[in-house]
Amino acid sequence: MNTFKKKSLYAAVLAGLGALTVAGSANAVHINPDGLGQVLLFPYYTARAGNVTTIAIINTTGETKAVKVRFLEGKASREVLDFNLFLSPSDVWTGAVVATATGARVISNDNSCVTPSDLFQEIRTDGGIALNEFKNYQYVGGGYQTHGTTLDRTREGYFEVLEMGVVTSAVITGFAKHGANGVPNNCVAIDAFDPGNSGAPPAQGFFSNVNLLGNPTGGLAGRSSIVNSSNGSNYTLLPTAIDAWRLSTPAQLNVVNYSGSGDTLPTLGDVQPTISNIFVAGGVQTANWAGNGANAVSSILMRSSIDNEFILDAGTRSATDWIVSQPTKRLHVTPTTFTAPFTQNYNQTSAGCEPYNVGVFDREERTTQGTPGVLVPSPPRPPIDPIPSGICWEATVVPFQAASLLGSTNLSPLGAGALAFAGGATTTTGPKVTPSLAGTQGPNGWLFMSFGGAAKTITPASATFNGVAVVAPATGAVTGLP
Repeated sequence: MNTFKKKSLYAAVLAGLGALTVAGSANAVHINPDGLGQVLLFPYYTARAGNVTTIAIINTTGETKAVKVRFLEGKASREVLDFNLFLSPSDVWTGAVVATATGARVISNDNSCVTPSDLFQEIRTDGGIALNEFKNYQYVGGGYQTHGTTLDRTREGYFEVLEMGVVTSAVITGFAKHGANGVPNNCVAIDAFDPGNSGAPPAQGFFSNVNLLGNPTGGLAGRSSIVNSSNGSNYTLLPTAIDAWRLSTPAQLNVVNYSGSGDTLPTLGDVQPTISNIFVAGGVQTANWAGNGANAVSSILMRSSIDNEFILDAGTRSATDWIVSQPTKRLHVTPTTFTAPFTQNYNQTSAGCEPYNVGVFDREERTTQGTPGVLVPSPPRPPIDPIPSGICWEATVVPFQAASLLGSTNLSPLGAGALAFAGGATTTTGPKVTPSLAGTQGPNGWLFMSFGGAAKTITPASATFNGVAVVAPATGAVTGLP
């Protein structure tokens, strides 16, 4: 788990910019490298192939927080369950995603208050489905049914945690506070303040009374693990923490950001103000997105390439799956439309797959191809797989072997050239007389995906870099995929 350091190089850079009176630099949405934030983006959950996904959400502050916990299936980010969680000071909520006979559900034995308060008691149902079971209501129509309509689709995806605000009401804070027995004082009473998903706020409640809820302040942390008791595996996943997602402005002081349990609001794109800080080599780019919250949050997540290792040793029974999630794709893409940085809608060829090129090396610098007799400076650029691949889903699994290690059905396999190279090498052991004769290691190595291209670019209304205005032709454009 992250160490939750309160000071980092990034914070120091922002502090320095603040001393230079760079307008908006400190009040801009950004990734917090210390793992603390107003928003936590967990890259994946799965209940397939005997896997259980465990979850811990931690309030590291001395405030009581109202938090939206939302689960989204992995094909098109359609919501399958959300609930509101009330974390008292220093509180931790734990739960798990498990399989059902037809889909998946969230279970919890935690005492922290949620709305509805009986969510995990499994007494009531919604249309015959238990309250805590994942629903398919958002993908049975509207063009999202292309990729399947059964509850099986809910068995893998990702989830997000959004701090809606700090509870300022002493009464509600008292309800959520744990007593000496470790149990909150009155979770049922909080139900009366939640408007649910009826679409209309109650006469008294968080929507209509800013005296009950203040602006988010951050300090949320989390951890998730994919556990399989049948084979003894345990894979730990850490969320991406986003800070300054919602801040007060003079015109919007204490605008209530609360929505009822089951409501699809707020979304990740509800950034306020729509200014982002992107930490890059040499400093910080601060960009003004002129009211476009989707671009503001996408800009801090965008990458022109990603790289990581793969290990496929037969002797250690190793296998490798990469998880590549795109948590803002649903803010840019519908079944019939798309906006940059995405270039496909959901119903186009290959389910709206975003293409990428790939380069691959083993641990001995060998790669897929070479040009004999041609001298190039070291290190050479990795050659590109002649068959490019695509990232197709919101939560995509890229297997480095024939079958997914996680049992995923949200697959985007590597191109044939890269896959053959990654799995084709063998490990040999030398006589070890000298280090150079110790042998060769394979099939192990590293791979990079490149998402370059002018189409995958978004451009802010204005930008500064280390406090100096960025002008044409480099107007602060950001290229890649979020």
